[in-house]
Amino acid sequence: MNLSAFDLNLLHVFQAMMAERHVTRAGQRIGLSQPAVSAALNRLRAIFRDELFVRSGGEMLPTPRARALAEPVADALRRVEAALADGTQFDAATARRDFTIRGADYVSYLLIAPLMTTLTQVAPGIVVRCVDAQVGSVPQLLEDGRIDFAVEVMHPLDDPVRSQILLQERYVVIVGADHPDIGPSTAGSSQERFDLDLYCRLPHVLHSFVGGTTGNVDAALAAIDRQRHVGLSMPHFFAIAKAVAESRMIATFPERLAVRIAPILGLRVYRVPVDLAPISLAVIWHRRNDRDPAYTWFRRQVMNAAQSLG
Repeated sequence: MNLSAFDLNLLHVFQAMMAERHVTRAGQRIGLSQPAVSAALNRLRAIFRDELFVRSGGEMLPTPRARALAEPVADALRRVEAALADGTQFDAATARRDFTIRGADYVSYLLIAPLMTTLTQVAPGIVVRCVDAQVGSVPQLLEDGRIDFAVEVMHPLDDPVRSQILLQERYVVIVGADHPDIGPSTAGSSQERFDLDLYCRLPHVLHSFVGGTTGNVDAALAAIDRQRHVGLSMPHFFAIAKAVAESRMIATFPERLAVRIAPILGLRVYRVPVDLAPISLAVIWHRRNDRDPAYTWFRRQVMNAAQSLG
């Protein structure tokens, strides 16, 4: 390949296609029309003698050759951008960047509002894209450049994935405000412990992305020779809360979200009657972005948004 005749702008198209898996969305990401992206993709295919992206359903999936190119191309673009920046600091006020965050609806509700309050004031050119936590594997999504960050429950991750704890979250029990099995004199409080016998007797809603019907609560109950019945499994916290508010079911739920939506949906909030370790929530990213000042700045804003929750 004659590098002097190579158009480096083609690499931006390649990177956008790796992130979006869609010609039109890739163009929107980098400010090009759909025909311009298609033309650039055809040039890339000719240069690398590979299809690079093949249509499958509604997506353009990368070939093995494209996957092999993804990291070297991303690294090359970062190095060029760093060289052209001439050591200048990231200027949030004038930056034009977008960041994609993967997280559950819990993350969207609690973190994104305070984050965007800051960004709209100090970094109006920053665009945040939120994607559902059910989409793909976090390490692979980070490797492919399809997301920039994930906000997930903290768990061991192998290099090159990095993580930093954002906050710890306690569990509480949520029940409908007019639950027929709980007397009206019991107002409900995150400081008041829910009755263990009632907890085991009533049907539960479980949060699970894969339709599971057991979790950490079941292990904690088994340790004291008790068990519960899970009647419903759902992937979204808001749907769980709505189901609880309108039925006899109960749910074991993150406290910060519970106390905020209880008045909206009509819920009572209680302490959990079994010992459960708190949830540790972390921000997760790829190590290739460790030296990118924009990524460092944005990650700090996510941390600040988490700290604002108290």
